[in-house]
Amino acid sequence: SAEGAEAKHYQESGLPQRAPNSMNNYGLVLNEVGMRFVFDALLRGFILGIGARLFGDDAVREKELDGVDLQTEDWGGSTLTSHHTFIVRYSPDEDRHLDMHVDECDVTFNFGLTDSSGFEGSDLAICGMFGSAEHRKHIHTYKHLKGRCVVHSGKRRHGALNITAGERASLIMWTKSFAFRQTEAYKKRWGPRAQIEKESGDPDRVCLSQTHDRDYHKWARKS
Repeated sequence: SAEGAEAKHYQESGLPQRAPNSMNNYGLVLNEVGMRFVFDALLRGFILGIGARLFGDDAVREKELDGVDLQTEDWGGSTLTSHHTFIVRYSPDEDRHLDMHVDECDVTFNFGLTDSSGFEGSDLAICGMFGSAEHRKHIHTYKHLKGRCVVHSGKRRHGALNITAGERASLIMWTKSFAFRQTEAYKKRWGPRAQIEKESGDPDRVCLSQTHDRDYHKWARKS
């Protein structure tokens, strides 16, 4: 994509930069190259409305789509005010995959930038919510499409599977609601007071995290 190519050019320029986040090594933090105000406007004009319908308060959040229960919760989608926006890049000789994790945000927006014919693998594997009994149960595997955005709670476990050919890039907005983070509902789900359910059954192999799971090797050997 043009966006991914420009990010790569910037990374090769020698200009000041840092890794997009603590897990990705290749990409670009767009907030730090003069584009914060662009994405501020995008958040206010478009992203906030989508966040509210999917992860907002009970008054505005959609409960079902085409008769299917969306099973979403209020994660501050109605009051998103802050974002960390960046591009990440995957290829067989750079970052090949992204280990299972949750995001440092409340609602994540993941925009595909690369035509699906330009890469193989690198699907997005989606598992359960942090703290739930099913947090290491596989729910869905998504094939990235250029121009399509995946929206999910930042505290839903997910990861990128191995890329086997080509190169894939995504533009990601980590959005936060500081107002929601002050509520009791938030504190019960994240942080030192989070209520953690007992895990239900054996974890699914794809949902294991080598970085975050102390019992990773135990279950990886059994798979």
